[in-house]
Amino acid sequence: MGSSANNPILSHLVFWISFAVVILAAFARFFIEPYDKERCSSVLTDGWWLDSSYKNWQPAGCMMHTYKPQEIEDCFTGTRILFVGDSVVRNQFYGVAKLINPEVDTSGEKHTDRRLGYEEAEFTLEFWWDPYLNSTRTLSMLEGQDSDKAPNLVVFGTGLWYLRYEGEDAFSGWKSAVDKVFDAAKMPSPIAHSLLLSPVEEPDYDHLNQDRAVTIRPDAVQMMNSYLKDQVSIVKPSPARLVVPFAWNLMSENVGDVSSDGLHFNPIITAMQAEILLNFKCNDQLPKKFPMDHTCCYRYPITRWYQNVIFFVILICVPFALYMRSSEKPLFNSSLYRLIPSEKALTAAFMFGIGVVYMYFCDRTTLFAKAQKQFDPNVFGILILVTLAAGIVTMKSSKREGDQGFLNRDQTDEWKGWMQIVILIYHYLAASGTSGIYNPIRVLVAAYLFQTGYGHFFFFYKKGDFGIARFMNVMVRLNLLTVVLEYAMNTNYLSYYFTPLVSFWFIIIWTMMYIGNAYNKNPWFLLGKMAVFMAITTYIIKGEGIMKAIFDIFELLFNIHWNPVEWQFRLSLDAWIVYIGMLCAFITIKFGEMKVSERPQWPMIKRLSIIVSIVAMFWYFWFELSQPGKVEYNAYHPYISWIPIISFIILRNATLKLRNTSSTLYAFIGKCSLETFIGQFHMWLAADTKGLLVVLQPAGWVRGLGWWINMFVSTALFVYVSYWLSQSTGEITAYLCAKSPAPEAGRQHNATGQDGVPLLPTNLTPEEQQLRLENEEVLIRPQKRGILDSVESIWQDLRVRSVFILLLLAVINHFC
Repeated sequence: MGSSANNPILSHLVFWISFAVVILAAFARFFIEPYDKERCSSVLTDGWWLDSSYKNWQPAGCMMHTYKPQEIEDCFTGTRILFVGDSVVRNQFYGVAKLINPEVDTSGEKHTDRRLGYEEAEFTLEFWWDPYLNSTRTLSMLEGQDSDKAPNLVVFGTGLWYLRYEGEDAFSGWKSAVDKVFDAAKMPSPIAHSLLLSPVEEPDYDHLNQDRAVTIRPDAVQMMNSYLKDQVSIVKPSPARLVVPFAWNLMSENVGDVSSDGLHFNPIITAMQAEILLNFKCNDQLPKKFPMDHTCCYRYPITRWYQNVIFFVILICVPFALYMRSSEKPLFNSSLYRLIPSEKALTAAFMFGIGVVYMYFCDRTTLFAKAQKQFDPNVFGILILVTLAAGIVTMKSSKREGDQGFLNRDQTDEWKGWMQIVILIYHYLAASGTSGIYNPIRVLVAAYLFQTGYGHFFFFYKKGDFGIARFMNVMVRLNLLTVVLEYAMNTNYLSYYFTPLVSFWFIIIWTMMYIGNAYNKNPWFLLGKMAVFMAITTYIIKGEGIMKAIFDIFELLFNIHWNPVEWQFRLSLDAWIVYIGMLCAFITIKFGEMKVSERPQWPMIKRLSIIVSIVAMFWYFWFELSQPGKVEYNAYHPYISWIPIISFIILRNATLKLRNTSSTLYAFIGKCSLETFIGQFHMWLAADTKGLLVVLQPAGWVRGLGWWINMFVSTALFVYVSYWLSQSTGEITAYLCAKSPAPEAGRQHNATGQDGVPLLPTNLTPEEQQLRLENEEVLIRPQKRGILDSVESIWQDLRVRSVFILLLLAVINHFC
């Protein structure tokens, strides 16, 4: 891997320092905030609105879950939930009730108790009207003498009535009441599994009437809440015993017209207050499987056996093997060393493994904070413009002389790169809800598949190499990171949808080109094969029940559980663009063979194609923007996605200067586009792409300018790790898919000394000798073949290695 970097030692040093700084800073949180390991305090005490419609509340450092009625009932099954206090608490009670049933009746006497029963789930929601928290039954419960079934959760709230009616004694009376709640939380036998004490609500003073404004003064409310904060900071109770959700008050700060009387907030606020309560109480009871998009007050599942095996191999076995390879004194019989991969392959495996471990810590632990996404058209526009400017600034002409050709390597790497950057921005800002952005992004995905068809067809047509080495190289290179993450992160292969897509289409292309490959130079035979395979794949993709039947077979044989409906949808969106890519490659080849560009008609054809391409581009964007939504657009996408792709290709290759010029930035990203696409799931985005990774501490300041700084730092780490994953994956693929050695009879064996060390030519430098050893150009063969020799000989057969890899995955699936 050193050859891929100008200074490999410096690169490794930067790699380790970067990881050390970020991870140590993240670990520091466990010492600074030891009571917030599961980020319960995050959701309860701090947060801000991400949108102007007040629908997306961002807790400091975690992601909230939006609860559905059935999930609430599942959480509260067989329990009793109690709210005790004034009208503010009553609104919070209704906030929870409306999440379960939006049509719940809230009419009737205001200053009275309410009880809602849910027979199917066998739980009750109760509200006790007690604005002073001093009624007989409230005091009995606080003293542990309540004869009813102990509540699972009790929410207490008071303060405004003391300020409104108790005059000079307001604070002392209120303090006495809340102290009883704090004392109840310290009892050996708690009165409830969880206690919440609502902060004193800060009214909307602009809408408060004159009588209330005189007594409910801002300084008095702030003094009460300051006392609560002091008590919480001194006592530091367990989050399961007593918490004060100060975030409830933050929701109404600097918010528009959300209250008619200044005291009772509309459902926008109370619904989100209820969501915070539910995230605090219920998140840890949700199914612990991906996508893990609820990280507030949530304990990630413990690792399973196959995850432990992966981490053991990465962190113990690979370093130990690397040490043995580099050790001057062998720890055991040197003949065993032949079974250990080369130092180059082991180094790549270790770097690859560190990247996987980093992703695990990012997305499967509470070490790093996670944030929710929010689309902002202004931010999206700024990032696109910055990306465009960076691409233009890094444009340079090819150093190679002459015409670099139509869709040359630099150009395709550049194309992959800028498309990948746009897709990353699209994912980071959750732009999928905007049809005018979603539709072109669908074209970018189709363009990747177009390149899949174009590139593989071109290779197989020109090279005619259909061997297992070529097949396995491509498949392992495409799938290595995805398959490892599938097990390490306990996800599903199809969830990383790009890898399955390109793998599926590569298998189709390889099969099509392999069948009757001796006649591939016959245009009619080749086009006929293409038409037949197009019909077959269309039938598989669109045929009712076909995909489900195939997946049922996979489930029976390999214990694979894939969603046929989702996969059918993804395949059908780009059902034909791969064939268009192959057809374009075929036409390109034939144009080159017929030397069309040298004919007198070529300038006119070229000008006409450029004009048509410009018109087609304008038509496409007009058409996609005119669609009512992305659902309507998707119906047309499979039939029209080729129009902007072909138009772009023609315009991008319109002149010699354009063909020979490319952006180094885009090309760099393009060369590791597979790793950036897969890696974004867990180390740039978070929660299996549902959120954003926050690498800066403390997470509470990552808003405004802090959001931009975090994005910059996390992006730098993300690109850096993706680059090394790309390099490492290439080295591991080369090792796993090395061609089988020639038959032994036809090979020349070098002599060895008495200690088994080969006698290399004396004219080689030490580096050249080491390289020959690592590449296994020198065979050390004892006169008598033993078990190790047989194992080594069998393992060198690529067919055996391929079957072994597939059987290993099948066995793991059956035991997972």
